[in-house]
Amino acid sequence: MPQIGPLEILVVLVVALVVFGPSKLPELGRQVGRGYREFRKFQQGIRDDIEDAFRDDEGHGSDGADDAPRQLEPPPPDRSAPPEPPAADTTS
Repeated sequence: MPQIGPLEILVVLVVALVVFGPSKLPELGRQVGRGYREFRKFQQGIRDDIEDAFRDDEGHGSDGADDAPRQLEPPPPDRSAPPEPPAADTTS
């Protein structure tokens, strides 16, 4: 990935000055700064929500005494369906 140096930044600023003019450039800079701050706040909020969810998930339902992962038990057999008949003996 190419690096952005001081010369590239200067070129971008000169082009922005020519395109937007000296009267609009300060307002444009303020709007970009506000947008960047709002984006950072949103990003930090999402990061906090994800960390809280992981923290809640780790602490939920465990008293800390047993840190071993729980084994899932197989579901009980379905007793409502009739049992299948045994396979027919086809060896004659």
